[in-house]
Amino acid sequence: MRVITWTFQTKCFARVKTLQKLTPQFYTAPAPPLQANQVFIDAFELCCNLRGTGWNWSQHLQIPQETRPTRSPTAFVAATLYSLFLHLLQFDALQYSIQWLGPTTLGSAEGASIFDANLPPLLRYTRSTVITFLSGMTVYTAIQAGYHIPTIFGVLVFKQDPSLWPPAFKTPWLSTSLTEFWAKRWHQLFRDIFIAIGGKPLSLLLGRAGGVLGVFTISGILHDIGLWGMGRGADFLNVGGFFIINGLGLCLEQLWRSFTGRRVGGWSGRVWTLVWVIGWGHILVDAWATKGLMGSAFFPQNWRLTTYIFGPLW
Repeated sequence: MRVITWTFQTKCFARVKTLQKLTPQFYTAPAPPLQANQVFIDAFELCCNLRGTGWNWSQHLQIPQETRPTRSPTAFVAATLYSLFLHLLQFDALQYSIQWLGPTTLGSAEGASIFDANLPPLLRYTRSTVITFLSGMTVYTAIQAGYHIPTIFGVLVFKQDPSLWPPAFKTPWLSTSLTEFWAKRWHQLFRDIFIAIGGKPLSLLLGRAGGVLGVFTISGILHDIGLWGMGRGADFLNVGGFFIINGLGLCLEQLWRSFTGRRVGGWSGRVWTLVWVIGWGHILVDAWATKGLMGSAFFPQNWRLTTYIFGPLW
């Protein structure tokens, strides 16, 4: 997907060494000539930098506020290591909780639906909602931990400025609208790909709504490919459907604003966002569960702290 994006690039890429040098003029100024010894370094950085932090092709990127010390690389790495450790513990606890709700079914490698037909409707959907919420938090902690590892590597090995590794998320649970959730608070790692391949082409045909739906359609395709990679087939109806429906939710928010003159927000917006994401999240999480993702062994059982505290599940 990134190769497709680069194929139609008309402007030379350029990057800065620290985010403090990102100015409005940087995005419009001609790219400076590259020195011979810098070409391969920039090429490697370009291939690894999904979000485009510090590059001129990532204009309007939402960068979360940094909470770690950035003046000292040592202090920054220490804070990142501490956060990595905490998120790995949280990830293990969340996955264990999901597996505990069905050790031989949902939590097994064979997989099972999050909807237990043996339970009465109220308990069945309460259970599926809890699983969906826990799964969302599991994804959050996994991405956060996964992002911390190259952060440490980039600062320690490649001597990059800590400012080039801002947080991946901006407290997504505080979102007061779907637009805020997806455009500002959820991670922006694939933002450029989704806009270039899905958003821009469809916006030319169908306007803003087409651009939004194009972005979420490409997102659905990418996530479905990830599920297909498990070797148990794809499920675009549910995986892709979740993302396309969220794109539709953003269009509904824009429609609300055009009729009322007010943005979705406040406590009502927070409830709306929570209900929409978790409600439709059932179909995504059920697709994951039936393929056996919940039973994946990310850590050996004897490495899991939850195993020592609560005992093995199998």
